[in-house]
Amino acid sequence: MIQELYIKNFALIREATVNFQNNLNILTGETGSGKSILIGSINLALGGRINKEQMINEDEDTIVCLTFLIKDEIVLEKIRQMDINIDDGKIIVYRKISKDRSISKVNDISCTLNKIKEVTELLVDIYGQHDSDDLRKENKHIDFLDDYIGQEVLDLKNSIKKYLHDYKLSKKELEKFNIDDSQKLREIDLLEYEIEELENADLKVGEEDELQEKYKLLSNSKNLTDSLNLTKNVFEQLDVSNAIRELKSASKIDSSIDNILHQALDIESLSYDLIKDVDNKIDTYDVDDENLNIISDRLSKIRNILNKYNNSVDNALNALKDKKNRLKVLNNYDIEKTKAMDNIDKTYSKLLSECDKLSKLRIKRSKLFEKDLSKELIDLGFLDVNFKIDFNKKSEPNNNGIDDVKFLISLNPGEKMRSISEVASGGELSRIMLSIKTILSNTIGTETLIFDEIDAGISGITASKVAVKLNKISTNHQVLCITHLPQIAAMADHHFVINKTTDENKSKTITNVLLLDYDGMINEIGRLISSNDVLTDTVKKNAIELKNNANMYK
Repeated sequence: MIQELYIKNFALIREATVNFQNNLNILTGETGSGKSILIGSINLALGGRINKEQMINEDEDTIVCLTFLIKDEIVLEKIRQMDINIDDGKIIVYRKISKDRSISKVNDISCTLNKIKEVTELLVDIYGQHDSDDLRKENKHIDFLDDYIGQEVLDLKNSIKKYLHDYKLSKKELEKFNIDDSQKLREIDLLEYEIEELENADLKVGEEDELQEKYKLLSNSKNLTDSLNLTKNVFEQLDVSNAIRELKSASKIDSSIDNILHQALDIESLSYDLIKDVDNKIDTYDVDDENLNIISDRLSKIRNILNKYNNSVDNALNALKDKKNRLKVLNNYDIEKTKAMDNIDKTYSKLLSECDKLSKLRIKRSKLFEKDLSKELIDLGFLDVNFKIDFNKKSEPNNNGIDDVKFLISLNPGEKMRSISEVASGGELSRIMLSIKTILSNTIGTETLIFDEIDAGISGITASKVAVKLNKISTNHQVLCITHLPQIAAMADHHFVINKTTDENKSKTITNVLLLDYDGMINEIGRLISSNDVLTDTVKKNAIELKNNANMYK
């Protein structure tokens, strides 16, 4: 669940901290007060983009920070597998955005926006008032059914994705046989030449660098020898022995000169060793023009070959392997072509088999989906609803299998069943989507569900039914819900009001978020009931009655 939302310098919110609670959190406020801004800040924390217009002051950083407390061990393990460290079940998503750059972190680990989305998709599911439009898109219907079925579908989809990949590769492999005899002979000749060239080159990893180093030494051996001979001559000309004789005589008169004598003796010894080492080093330089030419020729050969393979020995060796395989195929053309065709058939057969398993699973579980959704729709005021899932086959499989799924519905007695996209109004779509979210809440792993104005297009008794439904979902999930309806607001376990004020100079508008106590809840419900700002005794009485009725469902 979301424990805390911190916002700074975003849209109308100068700075705010909101501590959400378990169960049903209701957010209300006047039109334009900034309710959707609050959801917008959550979306930003979840990896969304920001417009410059949403930054109150472009010279200040915009900061959003979401703190989650996660109890589901399966979700926690999935996040740990993304290399995110977790202590005490806490996930902190932090984003700081300035004019020039942005910083995004999860538990102090820098993350890309895609990584943040990958993490937070496991934690939050947001339903906005326009998301019901997904029901108008028939290609989305299969996703709702698959979400309902859960892990079994994911396992089969992963298998289908693998076989589909293998099938496409096998088809691509067969394309290599689309050549005539003359093309085949030309390709064989070229391959034989290239293979012979690579084999004769006898390339080895690291050889070029080693030869380059040898070439560098040999080509500069004369200069090196001259430098070392000059060094040797300098030290040989040092008359250290004569200096030592004089020091020995002097030390007999003044024993304190012994220290200087010892240093001179050390210099004599070091000079001897140095001259010896220089002689040995000179002997290592072989000024051999023939050897130099051999190395030069080998380097040229290596470089000429590697120029054809992006200057990489690994690429050249891999190319040699591929060319040998290709030559083997061409030399056994008919046999290899038959193998490739058989491989396509086998792979496609496995693909269709997995698609068939998925189709059977979907058809079997669709009956329960129809039953569960119909029950939820009746609870939300659809008195004579008839809901069915229509299955057809696609011409070719894709990552979703081979099924074409369409939701059909009839909302009135005797009405012909048609696609949801053709018959449902905005308010009806909202209720249908809420019903789907209700049955999915038992299968999706997210602990927090956010509803942004789920009440679009509904009122009266239907609003009360929606409130009951939200309460039901919130028994197993944390729910955040923005609403305009008093029936839904009355169902709140925790009620936040969002309002606009001006700063001290009355030059800027600022949005504030306040958690209400019981009296505050009654006053806010009354405001939603009333057509004006006056909270009469009658309105207050109605608000109390709504709250008491809602509490009966707790």
